Amino acid sequence: MRKTFLRSVLAVGLMALPMSGALAQDADFKSWLETAKLSEFQPQEEDWNDIIAKAKAEGEVTVYSSSSGVNALAEDFQKLYPEIKVNAYDLGSEKTIEKVVREQQAGIYNVDVVNTGGAAQMIYDLLPKNLIVNYVPRYLVDVIPENLREPLLTQVVEATALMYNADSFPEGSPIKNVWQLTEPEWKSRFAMKSPLGSLTTLALLTSITEHADQFDKAYQDYAGKPLELSEGIENAGYEFLHRLLKNDLVIFKSGSKLATASGLKGQEKPLITFASMHYINKNASDDYANAIPYEIDPAAVFAYSTYTSIAGRAPHPNAAKLFVAFQMGSPDLNKDSKLEKPYREGESLKLLQGLGAYYKVGTFSPRTDVPLPKGAENWPEVSKIWGSPEFQRDNVAAMNDFWVYETSQ
Repeated sequence: MRKTFLRSVLAVGLMALPMSGALAQDADFKSWLETAKLSEFQPQEEDWNDIIAKAKAEGEVTVYSSSSGVNALAEDFQKLYPEIKVNAYDLGSEKTIEKVVREQQAGIYNVDVVNTGGAAQMIYDLLPKNLIVNYVPRYLVDVIPENLREPLLTQVVEATALMYNADSFPEGSPIKNVWQLTEPEWKSRFAMKSPLGSLTTLALLTSITEHADQFDKAYQDYAGKPLELSEGIENAGYEFLHRLLKNDLVIFKSGSKLATASGLKGQEKPLITFASMHYINKNASDDYANAIPYEIDPAAVFAYSTYTSIAGRAPHPNAAKLFVAFQMGSPDLNKDSKLEKPYREGESLKLLQGLGAYYKVGTFSPRTDVPLPKGAENWPEVSKIWGSPEFQRDNVAAMNDFWVYETSQ
């Protein structure tokens, strides 16, 4: 790939704490952990009656989130715990991390729970600098795979997916291989969000380059010949993105508008979009015709974790624990649970708790004991591309630079 000046995704930078006073800060942090019973001080058996009582005494919890879904979480939490006020902030992925960094560098500790994607930033910047703490309620350890709870707990598994208009293409997907999107037929007819300002999108594009071998094989299967890389392009993943941009890739600012662009009925030449998978639910709510081409080569679904954590030195640690546990669902929830709409009310809410707002196609619990939502029964078998946190750490800045360079041409 072209040699560029690698710059941080966040302009503020995730600077190390100054050496002066660092030992005192470490001691203060450890004292806070011990009082909060977090990290190495988390007991093997947690007394939830005690945690709930202390959370109610604390009286409030503040949550920074990358998703507007935090507003539904706040509403549902207060249905079960009306004594605890929820201060919920929908900030987007980049601003969530930036706000946590800026505040804690200034010695301001307002936030209790931090929810966002962005493995490179959450796992390799905020976590080792004690800006956040991983917290896994003990009752969840045996029902969440280790890679989805360590080193950071996955709140929900989400996905971005290719979508086409089933009303305009009733016989099925008009493309069978992703490389078709780089052909003249699809010029100005493929759309996605820009990765600039969206850590989630940036991470997803980085995962394409991590799985460059799959894109290389897909090209050879499609074209019947080896892929020739453009000058300065490193691998098949970057080449795919390079060709998409050269084919007049359409950029949207809003994910919901992407769902409209691909799903609105009655279109002669609808766009194919790369959008959050949960927008498939707009088929029912807005009478759209979005469909996911699950059989496309190499894959139509790009999965990632949205993480939840307790902020370092959170002022309401027990309310934070309760909120994290609430997001993950009740201890009584299991594969045999009978869940009925509306999921955010009654017995379904008592079982799903914070999962109720996410119980739909496109957002999935990391728990292995949660029934799949209707319409998502094929999720375990669907071909998915996952990006690893280690690769994200080492390559998101390069992807950011690549995108800036390519879009400036």
